[in-house]
Amino acid sequence: MPKHFLPALRAVSLAALPALLLAISAACNDESDATGPVAGRETETTAVDFGAIPTDPILDIVSALTQAWAAKDAAAYVAPYAPDLQFINPLGALIVGQEAFRAQHAFLFSGPFAGSTLTLVVRDIQFLTGTIAIVYLDTALSGYAFLPPGLPSSGGVQRNRGTWVVEKRGGEWQIVFQQYTPQL
Repeated sequence: MPKHFLPALRAVSLAALPALLLAISAACNDESDATGPVAGRETETTAVDFGAIPTDPILDIVSALTQAWAAKDAAAYVAPYAPDLQFINPLGALIVGQEAFRAQHAFLFSGPFAGSTLTLVVRDIQFLTGTIAIVYLDTALSGYAFLPPGLPSSGGVQRNRGTWVVEKRGGEWQIVFQQYTPQL
């Protein structure tokens, strides 16, 4: 099994509806030539053992989110998210910034998700660099009062495939991008 796969799945109870997909601004720069051939570009590579990077600090984010969701504490819930967060929710809407994300969760925690529980299963963590990783997750939301129109659920459970992009900034891992896609 490749080193970037998590040795074991880690299931954690969480409760939130958000999610997102991959967007790494660090992967592009002003000098990139989107029209030129990729194969013709000179690149320099350095061998890095990404398997040696500890995953516990990233998994600790999941635990912190779980605790904040259980307490319905929107400020604590958004603490692991970067100020410049971009979040694509399961219906495809884009929410930009930690404050907008906090306001959304304050509403959800005091309204339709007041009694909800979210189970979060981390399927894999793939390091792109020593400070940027993609986290793949599955979520199951239950106990909600209602869901937004158009969001599929089955038997009172709403399931998503999630992707986070996390970046180590100032010594701390932060979620900079999140997307959830409903599982039908």
